[in-house]
Amino acid sequence: MRVCCCCLLVVLWIGTVTPRLLFAQESEETHIQSDTMTAQSKERRAIFRGNVVLTQGELVVHSDLMIIWWKPSPETSEGPQTEEQEGSKSQNKIEKMVAKGNVVIIKPTGRATSRQAVYFKDEEKLVLTGSPIAWQDGTRVSGSKMTMYLKEDRSEVEGGTRVIMKDEEGA
Repeated sequence: MRVCCCCLLVVLWIGTVTPRLLFAQESEETHIQSDTMTAQSKERRAIFRGNVVLTQGELVVHSDLMIIWWKPSPETSEGPQTEEQEGSKSQNKIEKMVAKGNVVIIKPTGRATSRQAVYFKDEEKLVLTGSPIAWQDGTRVSGSKMTMYLKEDRSEVEGGTRVIMKDEEGA
């Protein structure tokens, strides 16, 4: 019973927090499909393996592996809580998400590929490593590391940065 409750809480956490990932709309549902999922309560994480597809509105993230860590919930001395209370307290508790292996991030405004993508919730920062490449509006950017600061709407590209811009007149 405790394992089922923990799995339910993981699904609730994922469904209420992930919508902020990559400028997505908060009101849309998040779906994660994979070959397997393992929830590890003591480690506060869920591991999705094989053909992982995260879909949230028009955002789609593909990877071979996705690991989601959540923050510990504060212990209360008020006694047992209902599932509804636990679900509401668990909102916005994601600590970090890591997608590994053949990472592809697709949005209508562009797409990116890399070997690994790490999302830090508190900082609202996304870091792509492993030959990251991003395309948007006819521009291709690559480097060894891309860091996207989502709150600030800015990005940094490090290590052999290369930008290719397509002339719109010639397009």
